[in-house]
Amino acid sequence: MDCMQGMIASYIASPQGQETIRNYLSSPEGKKTLDDYLAKPEGQEMAKLILTRTLEGTNLSEEIKATVLAAIAGKKVSS
Repeated sequence: MDCMQGMIASYIASPQGQETIRNYLSSPEGKKTLDDYLAKPEGQEMAKLILTRTLEGTNLSEEIKATVLAAIAGKKVSS
């Protein structure tokens, strides 16, 4: 990780950085920025990556995680 990545990672992990991100994403400008990014193929891929990583960190049951991960991957889930 280079110096800039380290600084960004430290800021994002800090309470101030998390509040700044939360406030921006809650704003109309932040929502528009995110919507514009998610409308692009690379935005969709990043969203899938973030959803996958986020899901892995939850305390949901393995069955629910598997179902959601399959949906993210676009696979049919057998019951």
